[in-house]
Amino acid sequence: MFRISQKIQSSTDLAGGLTPAALLEVVHAMESGLPEAVRASMGDFGWSRRAHAVEALEGGRPQIRFFSDGLDLKTKMAVEGAIRQILVSQWPTLADVSVFMERKEKAPASSAPRGAPQTPPPQAKKTDQTPVPGGRRGIAGVKRIIAVASGKGGVGKSTVSVNLALALHNQGYRVGILDADIYGPSLPMMLGLSQDPAVNENNKIIPPERHGLKVMSFGFFAPEDSAVIWRGPMVMKALQQFFYDVEWGDLDFLVIDLPPGTGDAQLTLVQSLPISGAVIVTTPQNVALLDAVKGVVMFRKTEVPIVGVVENMSTFQCPSCGTESHIFGEGGANRVSVKYNIPVLGHIPLQPEIREAGDAGEPLTTVQGHPMRVRFAEIAERVVRRVTELEKSKSSALN
Repeated sequence: MFRISQKIQSSTDLAGGLTPAALLEVVHAMESGLPEAVRASMGDFGWSRRAHAVEALEGGRPQIRFFSDGLDLKTKMAVEGAIRQILVSQWPTLADVSVFMERKEKAPASSAPRGAPQTPPPQAKKTDQTPVPGGRRGIAGVKRIIAVASGKGGVGKSTVSVNLALALHNQGYRVGILDADIYGPSLPMMLGLSQDPAVNENNKIIPPERHGLKVMSFGFFAPEDSAVIWRGPMVMKALQQFFYDVEWGDLDFLVIDLPPGTGDAQLTLVQSLPISGAVIVTTPQNVALLDAVKGVVMFRKTEVPIVGVVENMSTFQCPSCGTESHIFGEGGANRVSVKYNIPVLGHIPLQPEIREAGDAGEPLTTVQGHPMRVRFAEIAERVVRRVTELEKSKSSALN
């Protein structure tokens, strides 16, 4: 059995705790104790080069940074599990260790195992003045924009938006999230954010950060007990400011949580920004599906590609007897998928824990090993794959 205790004890600092350099040395040394399947999946881009840094989070909690280029979701989860199991089994004080998967910008061509999907090449930065086809303007530094939409309220669209953004962050992408619901902003509460955004010397808004996400919401500027009574032009102007007057920095993905419906906010978005794709959120019930279809039609009329559909509140499992019930019906997302030829990205169960975590500002995708973290990781993986396919298809059409 692989042993690390002696190496750790000989590498502690004077205070009796691990230094980042010592922990990184331990992680490098554990390669020989990893399961054979995990070692083989690393390819030529070896273990020691992938585990490249250790840093201290809040309260001194260690975070191991690991390059995940060319690794699929199953392998990434196996790597994280193996690191945690080896460390915690012999050093219980490391029970809260975090493994952060990220992508190396320019990994060697031979770094990925044969047959593994390649990391898309980095794209040139767009500036605020960079026009794109259709008269739309990109956001400086933002590579891809994902719009999360629903035809009606109450289907859990914001919950899906937050957890999708966090799942993308967990896979090593730089992610921001924009709450475009001017009338009912909810992201500050769902992410546990209360501080006001700052303004830099260029008079741009600096988005607060939480759980690794850059966050912007009208909720930062409106009192909780007030009602926003605005006409369309005011809504459009506010959204334009959130697009172009916020210092988003370099992002791989900006997830935009749209308000329900197909009104001014949605039209402003699709007419202003080069959206990489839209994710439609629905529940299985027929009323929700009718409105979800309106969202599909709107995006297609405005030439916005549809990434897929997420079915929320699919099933409910009784906490007492374990019986699974289809409270809101069954197979709704699959019917939309077949009719409009768009993929189903995933099914999310109806669980009180999901709601409680959102109310507390600690979404379940922030919890290591939680089943919902795994569920949204699978959805995020499908989103990335689908967006990459859409980009390739668009590029081929232009050529």
